[in-house]
Amino acid sequence: MLTENDIAFIKSNRTEITQNRTESIEIIHVAEGEKDPYTGESTTTETSETVSVVWKEYSTVANGDRSIVAGVEIRQDDVKVTFDSSVDLSDVERVVRGGLPFELIAIDEKGIGETNRYECVARRVI
Repeated sequence: MLTENDIAFIKSNRTEITQNRTESIEIIHVAEGEKDPYTGESTTTETSETVSVVWKEYSTVANGDRSIVAGVEIRQDDVKVTFDSSVDLSDVERVVRGGLPFELIAIDEKGIGETNRYECVARRVI
């Protein structure tokens, strides 16, 4: 049986497991702002945040090797991005790595006992 102490131990080990495998990227949050006084339409505001992630690019997909994240098959040139569970992805419009924008097309919660990371599929926005 998995105890609360086991879950806490698993979460604390994530830092050690991902050590030397992470890099910093920028995530762009979009929030609904005030209503325009003339048109009545809602405006949006963008804020950015820098977070550490595990970034894995797929330049080719070999025959027979299929990876699926949250029901989305990873295709050639897709990226698998792993975020820590402390990162809020609910209003993320895009992520930026090296000046290039990517859209998160799938977000999958991962962990034993409780969520300790999010595995995502990102595609380059052209």
